[in-house]
This record gives sequence, structure tokens and C-alpha cells, in this order.
Amino acid sequence: MKLTRYSWLILIVVLIACQRATPLPTLTIKDGEEFTLAVDQYAVTSNLDITLRFLGVAGDERCPSELECAVSGPVSVLLSIQQGDAVAAEITLQSFTDSNGRAPEGPFEGIQDRVTAGDYLIRLQGVLPYPVKSFNEIKDAKYQVTLVVSRQ
Repeated sequence: MKLTRYSWLILIVVLIACQRATPLPTLTIKDGEEFTLAVDQYAVTSNLDITLRFLGVAGDERCPSELECAVSGPVSVLLSIQQGDAVAAEITLQSFTDSNGRAPEGPFEGIQDRVTAGDYLIRLQGVLPYPVKSFNEIKDAKYQVTLVVSRQ
């Protein structure tokens, strides 16, 4: 009898573990306003011209706050951008950030922190969390990206 109870308990635990996570809500974004996406979260412009999805971080070369580095590099994020009914395209945006995860206002040569899609400019505003103790300490699912989409 105990084996049966344990078997049911194991089955329930396995079923709970295998359930799909609840998808994150799709954000409806307004022209020129900042918004933040978690990994695999979508955002759409209010007129449905542009759909964005944060796919993850391709690389994080920022110097952890508890280390001293000669140089701190950029963080690179992957986005999927779909215009209307067109096929989605993947792009990479990069930026340096301060320890609060905020990107500077001005552009850096060789760093693409913005992209044009149709009539819109998409700009990377920040990436959190900021590394603290070591490089590659942040799990991909923990990242959040802050963007602004504005009509040109």
C-alpha cells in the first residue's frame, strides 16, 4: 500500500514539474514610452504595426560590480521584430550600461543600440540585472530588457 501512495506522489510531482509555465502577458506599448520585457515576452504597438519579442542575451561583457576590471564591455540582446504580417527577423542590439543597468543616451561607435523597423525606431534603454560577482553569473531567464519604440 505504501508503494502505491509513493507512486502517486511521484506521479503528481512529475506532472507538476512538466507543466508549462504560464506565458507572460503581451504588452501593448505606446509611442515613445519605455517598457520592459522578460525573456520570451512580447510587446506590440497599439496599432499592431510592430511586434517585438525579447529572445535573450547573446553576451554580457559588463564588468561585475564587485570586481575591478580594466575595461567593461557591452551587453548584447536578441530581439525578434515582426512588421505587420511579415516574417519575424532576429536582430542583436548592444549597449554599455551603468551599474543600474541603464544605457547612456549617446551612441558609441561600433555599438548598435538602435534599429529602424518601418516607420519606427527601436532603442535599447537598459538591461537588468547587472552582474555582481562574476561574468556569466546571470541565468538567461533572469534578464530583462528596457526598450523604447518611437515613430520617426
